[in-house]
Amino acid sequence: MASKHLATIGILSIGDMGAGIARLLHAHNYKVITNVTGRSASTQSRASAASITLLPTDEDLVAQADYILSIVPPRDAIATATRIASAFKPQERQAAEPLYFLDLNAISPATARTIGALFKDHDDTKLRYVDGGIIGGPPKPPPASASSDANGTTPWTRPSIVLSGPHPLSAAPTSGSHLFSLLNARDVGPDIGSASGLKCCFASLTKGFTALAIQSYSTAARLGVLDELRGHLAGFAPKLKEQGEKGVVGMAPKAYRWVDEMREIGRTFREDGGWAEEWGDGIYDSIAGTYRFVADGTVLGEETIEKRKRGTLEDVVEALKEGLEETDKL
Repeated sequence: MASKHLATIGILSIGDMGAGIARLLHAHNYKVITNVTGRSASTQSRASAASITLLPTDEDLVAQADYILSIVPPRDAIATATRIASAFKPQERQAAEPLYFLDLNAISPATARTIGALFKDHDDTKLRYVDGGIIGGPPKPPPASASSDANGTTPWTRPSIVLSGPHPLSAAPTSGSHLFSLLNARDVGPDIGSASGLKCCFASLTKGFTALAIQSYSTAARLGVLDELRGHLAGFAPKLKEQGEKGVVGMAPKAYRWVDEMREIGRTFREDGGWAEEWGDGIYDSIAGTYRFVADGTVLGEETIEKRKRGTLEDVVEALKEGLEETDKL
C-alpha cells in the first residue's frame, strides 16, 4: 500500500453504488482497487471514471487490499465471498494487518451466517468477516455551491452502512476509525446477521411499497382511472403519492437486483421473524415476482442506470401496461 493512502479498499462490484462509494473513498485519500476480469466494457469504463485501479485476479485483490467491500446482486453474494475466501493466501499479502471482508449485500441473516462460515477456516487474525448492509442511495459529492465546515470541507450525501459481528470496523488497525466515520457506518451489534436483518426490514417497507405501487398504478391505468387515483392520493395521502411515484419511476434499472433481495427478505421474516406460511409467509416471494416481471416481461428491463428512457410515471405505467397486455395474449 502506498504511504500516501490511508488504506487500500477493494470493491466488488462497480455498479452505481460501488462506483459512488469508490468516488467517496478516493476523494478522502483511499486507494480503491477492483478485479474486472470478465466484466463488461461499460463496467470497466465506470471503474476507470471512479479512479479505481483495475487488477486482473482475485489473488491480486486480496494481496493488496486492507478491506474488501462486497456490493453485488444478492444472488452473487455467496459466490463472491467464496471466491475471496479461496483466493486468500496470508503469506502473499503485502500488509501484516488482517484483511477485512465487509459483505454489504441485501441478504438474509441466514445467508450472512452461511457466508460467515466460509471464513471460519481462516485464522481471524488474518482474515475477518463483517456482516453489513447499505440503507439509502449512492454517495454524492457536495454541490459546488455548498458551504464548507470549520475544517474547510463540504459534506457528501451518504447512505447509512450498518455493520455487525465480532470484529468492529471502527477497531480495525488500518485507518478503521476514519473509514467507519467516512462510510457513515453504524455498529448494530456483535452477532453476524443483525446488520443484514436490519437492511431487510428496512427494504421490506421501501421496495415492498414500490412493488405495491407498481401494481396499483398499472391496474388503475388499465381501468382508465389512473388520474383519479393520483388525484385522490394527492388529496388524502400526499406523502404516499410522492413516495409511490418516485419509487415506480426509479425502480426499473434495479428491478433485476431486487428479485432475489425480496426473496431474502421473505427468508428473513420466515426464519428469523417467525412468520409461518399460514401467517403470511410468501408475501415477499410474490413481490419478487413483480420485480421479475418488470425485469423480464417489459421493455423496462432493458434500461440501465446510465441509459434510462422513461422519466415520468406515465411512461413507466405505459410500459407496464404493454407488458401485461402481452402476457394476456399468452
